[in-house]
Amino acid sequence: MLFPSLTGRMTLNQLRIFEAVARHCHFTRAAEELYLSQPSVSVQVRELEKECGTFQLVRHPRKRLSRAAAAFHALLLAHRDAEQGVI
Repeated sequence: MLFPSLTGRMTLNQLRIFEAVARHCHFTRAAEELYLSQPSVSVQVRELEKECGTFQLVRHPRKRLSRAAAAFHALLLAHRDAEQGVI
């Protein structure tokens, strides 16, 4: 199971924020796009990481997605596309 510790407390807002951070690989750029402060974006991603029980972003030396995060991001995009009838 990819995310065994999920307890259902993640929010749509956290997923929206994660998607923007994953797309940009940059907290500040995601915050600017979403009209949020960078610290609030960081807090929401950290909460999502705790919920998933895994680190979603490798923060040093260069920000990038972990394998779990890349899979999670792909799942979010596929779900969005399915809901929009793209698939």
